[in-house]
Amino acid sequence: MKKITAIILCAALCLCTLCSCSSKKSTVLTVGKAEVDNEVFAYFYSEVYTLAESTDGDVNATDTLINQAVDKCLEYVASITLFDKLQLTLTADEKKNIANSVEEEWKMYGSYYTKAGISKQTVLKVAEASEFRTQLLLYYFGEGSEYEATEAEIELYFDQNYVEFKAINGYFTTVDENGETVPISEEEKTALKEDFENRRKQLEEGMSFAEINDGNEVESTFIAVSNAAYPEGFLASVAALEYDVPTVIETEEYIFLVVRSDAKEGADSYYRTYRAKYIEDLRGGDLTDMLIATGEEYEITREDKDMKSIAKEVVEARKSEK
Repeated sequence: MKKITAIILCAALCLCTLCSCSSKKSTVLTVGKAEVDNEVFAYFYSEVYTLAESTDGDVNATDTLINQAVDKCLEYVASITLFDKLQLTLTADEKKNIANSVEEEWKMYGSYYTKAGISKQTVLKVAEASEFRTQLLLYYFGEGSEYEATEAEIELYFDQNYVEFKAINGYFTTVDENGETVPISEEEKTALKEDFENRRKQLEEGMSFAEINDGNEVESTFIAVSNAAYPEGFLASVAALEYDVPTVIETEEYIFLVVRSDAKEGADSYYRTYRAKYIEDLRGGDLTDMLIATGEEYEITREDKDMKSIAKEVVEARKSEK
């Protein structure tokens, strides 16, 4: 890994200038010759603040969050610089996807970004840098690279962490006259189990989900095993099933009839479509460390007073949107 870090450092001999010429922007961080403006810093401060909120972190630890945002700025600078130095390019489809993604992000959060002092142009710049980082991930860790995440490693990770399946479910509970959720009777529970077992046999005999589900189609679900949207233990049980074998799974309150699919099959499978994400899960931490290390090799100038003002502005904008 030290070797690949050295390769990155050699590629980043001269960091580029990243700030806009707009008079409304000011430089809050300088990394070598690269300048990071207040809007980019605000975007990354917002990101680390949001993460702290969602993970019960200390949102009042401003200095810690500022340092985390600075690390993201270093990664941002290095991603843009290395992408350019390695003469990598984005395809027309990738550029289109970035533009569409930014449009959607702006529709959802444009009001907040404006209050936080973040322009749509900056959101686009950050989105582009994120795609540059993905391309760097594939360059250093993708197929054929010296440090590649092997196919066997990716497949094992995928199979352990993601599942695709079709399912219908029933309930071992009902709502009584007082609006309280209560268990169904033992007779009802036995009848429900028998019904699901009969339908399992029908699937096994070749009938479709629609045919055993009153003519209603059942869409496939693709989800991370760690997702908390389903009852505890259910997704882990699905991940342990053989492919295409109808199975009844019971939890305390639910009964499911499930058929697990192989999400790796087909050129348009989830496995192929989101391959870069799985490499990110496996090697992303290594790339992040190396990109930050690249930035730290250069003289860094911080405007901490300005950063604290920006942090305050971001927090105020967040509170006003709630």
